[in-house]
Amino acid sequence: MYTPTAHSGRQQSPQWEQLLDQMSSDQAMVDQTLTDLHKKVPGYENVPRPSLEASVRRNIALTIRTIQDGHEPAPDEVAEADALAVERYAQGVPIGSVLAGFRVSLSLIFRNILTRAPEWGIPTEQILTSSTLLWALGDAFSTRAVAVYQEKKVSRAVTDSALRAEWIRNVVTTAMPPAERIRGATLYDVPTTEPLRAMVLSAPPGYEVDRMQRVESWAQRAEIRVLVAVQGSCLVGIMVDRPEPGTGPHGLTIGLGEATPLEELSRSFQSASMTLEAAESIGRTGVVDLAQLSWRLGVHNCPETTDLLYGLHLAPLENSGEFGQHILEAVDAYLKHRMSIPLAARSIPIHVNTLRYRLQRFSELTGADLGDLDTLIELSWVLAAGKHRDINRRPSS
Repeated sequence: MYTPTAHSGRQQSPQWEQLLDQMSSDQAMVDQTLTDLHKKVPGYENVPRPSLEASVRRNIALTIRTIQDGHEPAPDEVAEADALAVERYAQGVPIGSVLAGFRVSLSLIFRNILTRAPEWGIPTEQILTSSTLLWALGDAFSTRAVAVYQEKKVSRAVTDSALRAEWIRNVVTTAMPPAERIRGATLYDVPTTEPLRAMVLSAPPGYEVDRMQRVESWAQRAEIRVLVAVQGSCLVGIMVDRPEPGTGPHGLTIGLGEATPLEELSRSFQSASMTLEAAESIGRTGVVDLAQLSWRLGVHNCPETTDLLYGLHLAPLENSGEFGQHILEAVDAYLKHRMSIPLAARSIPIHVNTLRYRLQRFSELTGADLGDLDTLIELSWVLAAGKHRDINRRPSS
């Protein structure tokens, strides 16, 4: 039943109050609204009738209250919009259908007012005023309902993102239960019948978002799929496709594990972690796996060998000053370009005779034979370790 409230904005006539009271208890109007909603608005098929009927009654009560108050409501004054939006969002009804449904309900209510007003002797001016109020109510309701839907979508997106990140971390680093593993693979479109590779890269605190964006942007350009999540001071993830050799986000090192089935990604993660640690220790960037590191993995795992070779091949240059650096630059270029004098000289760049002179001086100062295979391997090892940078720490004499 309609009951005038103490905060009414204007005094209503007895006839008007009786008309509103009659509308508040009109089951036929409720039934007609339900019929119109099902007929005209898609998305309400799975909404239970009790829920829909309750919202129609709330709409009628809200309309009566708005007419009674006599002022255009602001969005934050329409609490019914919050309740309805929350309920319909949970039921999977699109926001467009929610707004259309409210307009259908409001339109039917106003048609009932127009039909009954002459019977109760309601002045035309009062009916027009009510029309204006109901239009304002529709705008306020829509504004509030859209805001609630946006809040819900943001909240769900945050929750979905957190769940996705948790699944990525767990499937990569742990032995995940099969049902949970398959469920996540289905949700996030991860293949279950082809080999995958775990990936890991360093992400110090404060750099996680930037590095994730750089990795995802690179993957998009390279036309490969990656799923990445923060794990401690690293980013861990899954690489679905193999990139072209020598590619990767500029300035970053990504350790790539061996190819394994989804259920064995934790094993792939172990090799990815080993690869990252070794690659960073020798200054390698890009996407790196164990096969690319090859013997360089030993550089990281056997520092004693590196120290031995440093003493044998590089220590004699410690007192050579800047010229010692030029000599090592020449040796490094020579090794990297397959002992080609022209290519090595061009890469620095210096004249080929200058390169030959520097290589000769290296042999004279260290006693190394650049034609000996063992010497070439040993030099490659100690240079890959970055130990040649240590000679800068000693002043030249």
